[in-house]
Amino acid sequence: MLFLLVVVYKNLSPIMDAVIVYNPKGGVGKSMVCSTVYQYLLDHNTPFIAFDTDRNNPDCYRRYKDLLPVKLAIFSEANKYEDAANSLFNEAMNNLVVVNMPAQVHQPFKDWLEKNEILEIAPEVGVRFHLWFVTDSGFDSLNLLQKTLELYQDKMRYTIVRNFGRSEEFDAFEQHEAIQKLLKTLQATVIDFPVLNGSMVRHRLDSESLSYGVALAREDFGIIEKQRIRKFLRESYAAFAKTEVFAHVN
Repeated sequence: MLFLLVVVYKNLSPIMDAVIVYNPKGGVGKSMVCSTVYQYLLDHNTPFIAFDTDRNNPDCYRRYKDLLPVKLAIFSEANKYEDAANSLFNEAMNNLVVVNMPAQVHQPFKDWLEKNEILEIAPEVGVRFHLWFVTDSGFDSLNLLQKTLELYQDKMRYTIVRNFGRSEEFDAFEQHEAIQKLLKTLQATVIDFPVLNGSMVRHRLDSESLSYGVALAREDFGIIEKQRIRKFLRESYAAFAKTEVFAHVN
């Protein structure tokens, strides 16, 4: 009698998420969005690994390095840095990872993904990439958004962050037929990132490298300044809760 033994291998690894806060255009507010995500996860006691890859201006590292171990990584076309971002992926196999990306990173990020076949091996080890594209609805920003969606297609999940702290008008985004078609096809989420009112509050957070939590605990911040921060965080957290990756955070 002949017995046939069939063994089926399944990937039993838990799904871990890597949130990439991204836009190769500078000045759209990526660091502010990313630092607010850090605060969101801290306030909700959600374990995560933070990365800052902006070598020129590591805002997230400066503001949060005393509260959590913000790791540094580098995306570069130079051969000597070819392994400088690998720790990001290695951490993502076992942890939720949130990454602040610099400007002018399109080509080095693309090269890292393609040369190492990151998006091909990610499903095998249970890593799911969420690309949070921060936009101000400017011409260059929208061109880069379309280019990004067309390049990575369904190999990533997408959240489009309309940053109202950088622009009040998003008509160009809403009326861009090619982008809207891609967003629908790829089932992307669109969220609105609010304005933090008060230029002095924003200046102090940046110039003094303060996290939101530290600012709220400081006696030299006035009651109105603190209330502006609380309102901003409340509105930001409500937006984050609408995304796929943070739907479980409570």
